[in-house]
Amino acid sequence: MMRSWWVLGLCLLPTVARAGGFEFPDNGTEALGRGGAFTAKADSALALQYNVAGLAQIRGTTTVLDGNLSIHSYDFTRSGNYPGTATADQPWAGQAFPKVSNQGGPFFAPFLGITTDFNYFKKWTFALGAYGPSSYGSRSFPATLPNGFPSPARYDITNENLLIIYPTLAAAYQINKYIEIGLALHLVIATFDLSNVSSLNLGTCKVAEDPQCDTNTHIKTSGFTATGSIGALVHPIKGLSIGMNLKGPVYLDTSGTVEATAPPNMAQAIGTIPAAPARFLSNLPWVLRLGVRWAFFSKNDGFEAGDIEVDGTYEAWSAAEGVGSKVLIPQLYIFSDVNPVITHQYKDTFGVRLGGSYNARLPQGVLTLRLGFYFDSASTTYRYTRLDFDTGAKYAPTFGVGYKIRGVTINLAYAFIYEPQRIVTDGDVRIINGVNGTFVDPNGNPTGVVNNGTYQAQTHVLSIGLKFEWDELIRTKRWKAAHPDASAPVASR
Repeated sequence: MMRSWWVLGLCLLPTVARAGGFEFPDNGTEALGRGGAFTAKADSALALQYNVAGLAQIRGTTTVLDGNLSIHSYDFTRSGNYPGTATADQPWAGQAFPKVSNQGGPFFAPFLGITTDFNYFKKWTFALGAYGPSSYGSRSFPATLPNGFPSPARYDITNENLLIIYPTLAAAYQINKYIEIGLALHLVIATFDLSNVSSLNLGTCKVAEDPQCDTNTHIKTSGFTATGSIGALVHPIKGLSIGMNLKGPVYLDTSGTVEATAPPNMAQAIGTIPAAPARFLSNLPWVLRLGVRWAFFSKNDGFEAGDIEVDGTYEAWSAAEGVGSKVLIPQLYIFSDVNPVITHQYKDTFGVRLGGSYNARLPQGVLTLRLGFYFDSASTTYRYTRLDFDTGAKYAPTFGVGYKIRGVTINLAYAFIYEPQRIVTDGDVRIINGVNGTFVDPNGNPTGVVNNGTYQAQTHVLSIGLKFEWDELIRTKRWKAAHPDASAPVASR
C-alpha cells in the first residue's frame, strides 16, 4: 500500500509541482496552518523541508501527501502614456497606460514524503520524498491587450512556466533523548519556459517602444543538479524543543533552445528565424531556519494539549543571484553573443513564523486546531520591482484544522498573503536591446525604463493533506506492544 502512494505522487509531480520565484510559504498542510512554524516540531515527513533532524522522532512507517492550491493576483498599472502621437496605425499613442493583470490561473503544488525505521531501527529513521520550492511558478501577462493595444508590460517576462522538483533522500539519528541530527540529499530537476518582448531597433523605429520593432523571444531550458541539508533538534527539558536546519544553495545551469520572431517591420525581409541553442543560469540561496517550541501536556496522562512555536528564516539571495538570472545565446540569426541579464539586484531576506496548535480528545479520535502568522521581507528594492517574480514583503495570517483517527489524519489549512502596494517612481528595469541583449540603444543611450508604476499583489492558499501512520493503522505487533490499551485515542506528538 505504501508503494501505491509513492507511485501516485510521482505521477502527479511532473505535471503539477511547478515552482519558482520567491516563496509563498509554506509547503505542507500542517505547517501552513501553523504559519510555517514547524522547524522545532518537525515530527512528520514535512521535516524534509523544515528540519531533517526531526525525522528521528518518527517511529514506524508513515506517509504524508499534501497539496497547496494558490490563487495569485498581481496587477500593474504603469506610469505615464504610450509614446508618440496618435495615428491611424497607432491609435494608442498618447493614451495613459492601462492596468494589466496576471492571467496564470490557480497553481497546484504537492508534497510527498515517506518515513520509515524499517520496523527494526530504534534510533535511525530514513525518508524519501519529493516537493518543490513553496512558491508560485506560473505567470502570464498579455503581450497584446484585447483591444489590440500593445501591453505596457510586454518588455518584462510576460510568460513563465517553471518546474523545479526536489527528489530527496534523508536519514536522521537520535543520539539520546535530548538530541537528534539529520542529513538530506536533494536532487534538483529544473525546467524553465520563459517569454518576453525585446526591441530590435536597426534605425527603423518611428517612436520609442514602437510595436513594429518588437521581437518575441521564447526560451525553454532544463537542467539537473543537487544540494543538501543538515539539521539538529534539541530537547533540553520536557516540552521545550529547539531546532535548526541549513539547506545549501542551488546552482542551475540549464540548456535548451531559444526561438524568436522577426519584428513586424522586418518580417518579410527576415522571414522565419530558426531556433538556436541557449542557456539559462539561475540560482537559489542557502536557507537557514531556527525554531523554538513549547508544548503543553495534560497533568493526568501526559497527553499533548497544545504547543506554540516561533521560527526565524534567513535566505542569502544576494550571494545566490546578485544582479539577476542570466541568458546566454551564442548565435541567433545574424546576431552573436546575445546575453541579457534579467535584472533584479536581489537582497537577502528574513522571515518570522509564529504558530501553534490545540488538541482536543474526542470520543473517537483527536481534533487539532491550528493558528499562525508569518512575515517575509522584500527581496528587491522598489527600484527593481518587476512582474516576473513577486518580490515584495509578505504578511499572512493562517489557520488550519486536523482530525486523526486510528493512524489516519486529514488536515486542512488556509493562508491569506497580503502585500503592501508598491508605487515605483525610480525604476531601473529597461527594455532589452534584441540586437545584443544589452540595455543600450543603437545611439549608445540607455533604453527606456518600463517598471515605473503601481504594483498590487495578494494570494489565497488552500491546502489539504493526508497522513498515514501505518503501524497504528494496521495494528502491528510493535504498535500493540507500545499501546496495550488499543481502544484509547492516540495523540500525535
